[in-house]
Amino acid sequence: MGHSCPDQERRKCKRVKQGYVLMYKMASGVKTRALPAEAAYNGMMLDLSEDGMAFLTHQKLPLSVCITNKFILVNEVMTQQDKRFRPVEAEGKVCYHLSGQRGMYRVGLQFTRLSDDDRGFIKNMRSCREKKSEA
Repeated sequence: MGHSCPDQERRKCKRVKQGYVLMYKMASGVKTRALPAEAAYNGMMLDLSEDGMAFLTHQKLPLSVCITNKFILVNEVMTQQDKRFRPVEAEGKVCYHLSGQRGMYRVGLQFTRLSDDDRGFIKNMRSCREKKSEA
C-alpha cells in the first residue's frame, strides 16, 4: 500500500503544512475502473512543496495514476493584495495512499507538471513561513 512512513524526509524540497481545499480529477487520457475520468473530487491539502503535496480524500487513488488538481494559495506575508492569492493548476503522480480515519485516505502526490511561476510562488510562500516561524 505505498510507502509505510510518508512523513520520513526523503524529499529534496521541504514541505510546509497547509490547509487548503483542492479539487482534482483524473488527468486527461487516464481511465480507472473505480473513478470516472470526467468526475471531479474534493480533498484537503495537508502539506505542500515545489515538488509535491499530501492531501486527504474519500477516494482511494491507484498508485502511479496521474491526476490534475486545482487550488488557491494565499501568501499572508505579501503586502500587495493582488500578489497574495494565486490560483494553481498542477498535475501529479500518486506516490502513496494510506487508509485513515472515517474512510479518508492520505495521498502523496509528486508534481509532474507545475508552471515555473507557480513553483516560484510556492517556494516563496514556504520561505516566508519558515522565516516567520523562526522570528
